[in-house]
Amino acid sequence: MRIVIDMQGAQTDSRFRGIGRYSLSLAQAIARNAGNHDVCLALNAQLPESISTIRQAFEHLIPEERIRIFDVPQFNTLGNWESRSAEAIREAFLVELNPDIVLITSLFEGFWANAVLSVGAFGGAHRTAVVLYDLIPFIYPENYLRTSEMQNYYQQKLEWMKRSGLVLAISESSRQEGIRLLGMSEDKVVNISSAIGGQFRPNIKIKDKAPELLSKFAIQRSMVLYAPGGFDTRKNFKRLMEAYSLLPESLRRNHQLVIVSKLNQGQHQEMTTMAKSLGLGKDELILTGYVSDDDLINLYSLARLFIFPSLHEGFGLPALEAMACGVPVVGSMTTSLPEVIGLKEALFDPESVESIRQTLVQGLTDEAYRQRLIEHAKVHVKKFNWDNSAKTALEALEKLHAIAPFLDEKPDLIEELSKVAKDTKPDTKALRLTANCIAYNQGAQQRQLLLDISTLVHTDTKTGTQRAVISLISELFKLNPRELNIQPIYFTGGIYRYANTFCFEKFLHETGTGDTPVDFFQGDVYLSLDLNMHLSHKTHRLHCDMRSRGLRIAYLVYDILVSQYPKWWKDDNASIFLSWLKNIGDVATDLICISQLVATDVKSFYKQNPPNRSEQDPTIRSFHLGADLEKTLLSIGLPTSSGQMLSAMQERLSLLMVGTIEPRDDYLQALAVFELLWQRGLDINLVVVGMRGWLVDGCIEQLENHPQSMLKLFWLDSVNDEYLQIIYQAADCFIDASEGEDFGLPVKKAVQNGLPLIVRDLPFFREIATEYAHFFQGHSTNDLADAIEQWVKLHAKNLHPTTTCMKWLSRKESAAQLISLMDLN
Repeated sequence: MRIVIDMQGAQTDSRFRGIGRYSLSLAQAIARNAGNHDVCLALNAQLPESISTIRQAFEHLIPEERIRIFDVPQFNTLGNWESRSAEAIREAFLVELNPDIVLITSLFEGFWANAVLSVGAFGGAHRTAVVLYDLIPFIYPENYLRTSEMQNYYQQKLEWMKRSGLVLAISESSRQEGIRLLGMSEDKVVNISSAIGGQFRPNIKIKDKAPELLSKFAIQRSMVLYAPGGFDTRKNFKRLMEAYSLLPESLRRNHQLVIVSKLNQGQHQEMTTMAKSLGLGKDELILTGYVSDDDLINLYSLARLFIFPSLHEGFGLPALEAMACGVPVVGSMTTSLPEVIGLKEALFDPESVESIRQTLVQGLTDEAYRQRLIEHAKVHVKKFNWDNSAKTALEALEKLHAIAPFLDEKPDLIEELSKVAKDTKPDTKALRLTANCIAYNQGAQQRQLLLDISTLVHTDTKTGTQRAVISLISELFKLNPRELNIQPIYFTGGIYRYANTFCFEKFLHETGTGDTPVDFFQGDVYLSLDLNMHLSHKTHRLHCDMRSRGLRIAYLVYDILVSQYPKWWKDDNASIFLSWLKNIGDVATDLICISQLVATDVKSFYKQNPPNRSEQDPTIRSFHLGADLEKTLLSIGLPTSSGQMLSAMQERLSLLMVGTIEPRDDYLQALAVFELLWQRGLDINLVVVGMRGWLVDGCIEQLENHPQSMLKLFWLDSVNDEYLQIIYQAADCFIDASEGEDFGLPVKKAVQNGLPLIVRDLPFFREIATEYAHFFQGHSTNDLADAIEQWVKLHAKNLHPTTTCMKWLSRKESAAQLISLMDLN
């Protein structure tokens, strides 16, 4: 049996109240106890803030692909095109999931919260189950249904509930209300009860941290605690405050009434005014606002007494939570609370201020009474168990499936929307938005691999990073993984567009017509190939939204040297890079590093700077870039000045350095090294190929004006691919004296051409070169000079390490490794 659970009850503001806790906990327990049944979750894309939290909650319970996202038009008026089409679109989406049963955890979510819930608007009511919390608005319409719009809304929800195949009540009290007030048959309404999470237990260590917690909420004395789970008339605040104001002076002097509830500014003012009118001092009533679960548990554990004076509850989870945390609990003798509290002497008449006052006095002063409440709770709370509730629910769902099996026919959504359109007359914009929602829900025929090349599309600087990007794109097009649509994209004007024009011009590869806006679908994979750190402040929120809509979000990480050695870069680059590193840590599902060293550095960074995320931390893995990055990408032609340098390279040993002139490569030291070697009588050339970088004005001046320039020292700041290839072939050895390296493209190019290597003893070079390089240690001029001199002596005897047997990944192998690493085969 496939059970699809609509989780909107855990997505709206209800997630801050008991309904949200119930929706999430029941669904988790059903997933835990599902056995051979398949459980899928349906989440509303218009409520993105909760999606990552729900994903995390089900991380080890169901596969992520069974968490499905649907989109619907936004609306704020009932009965119009947007609201009615949204109902049909949602139900059509659920039908496409092929459910045997649809379970709605909370039917009465408000349309003002972008929630869309209906039963049978598009068929299938006979196999829909609905959780019933209470019928409080039906019982007290004067307090909750004050407008005709609200009356119509609520009446429609009741009709849908009665139309459903099964109602799961959260208490026997709610079950009886459904049977008695709505006329539903007894066999259709099942009491599955309720429970609380295992985190609700006494925190015996809280006393050590109590001063800090209490100071946070301005609590200075023993607490009488109330966690109402909402703010409305039935929560009985006025009678509670009045009863508290009538306590003996000694009790009021030593206690504070603490109310834990999410309140808006108007509600906060109303409560404060009410307390003042009843004679309560400013320090006698504490309104904490919304608190986290951890803080709530700690407040429960520190409370002297927990009171629950509500006039009407479907269940009353806070009372059970407080009992589980070891605090004496007293509450109303009405509706479901006698079931929850389970002890007659702990109950009072919530409509009697005197009854509340007497219970408060006894609960604060009678130690024997308090102990009876605590001991009773230890036994009673064990009767409420989420697994038991889930098993009862599953048994009821199985019975429903047996009598109301899945029907093969699927209603026609377009036909249904055509009927709605006749009544509501939607305009072109509304129809377009509706079409976008339908397209998203249906998904793409092929999963898209969206390669973000925003930097490359706008500017090709021909750096090693951008050469790697071009190489990977070219090979990924050739690989053409099965059932994967390779689509380079770029960010511009606040949106992503397909890079169709660029792909055709650069690779002669047709990916589509025109640079149209990107259509994102659940299951697509976004992979940032470029280092787009300068765009991160603009794209981060969009990436978060993409993740909430079910996309996998991955970034290629070339190195994090900027964070490790900020002095090597301009200040603005360092701050931009750190912001990018934080942002990708917060949203990424995958961080793909170009070496194991980079992966280790990234893990270390996030260990010291934990990401701000509700889901599990990103998966961090590594692969290697191909060595033949520039194959087939050669430009033709040599400059007229090439002859002099190439002749000099033939006359004597020539050592080559390639890479942007930047601080980490310390070309100034290299110059000093060769000056020392020339003084020692070593007849060798130094050839430097690298464009001008940053913070290197002094180095550039020396390269341009050195006495050995164009004699034994040659610097080329810009060469085409053909010329560079000839230089590699003419050189005798390649030097990389970088103080920090995680990429090594020039080294790979050197190996490709069979050049021996002299490299600094860095972890990256040890990882890629192993025994095939001549390593040197130390950071002084003499260290490198001695290493070169030693290499020259070994070379003269043909004893130097060679790279002829050194293995490198090809471009094709690198791209295939990337696809395999991300499980995209």
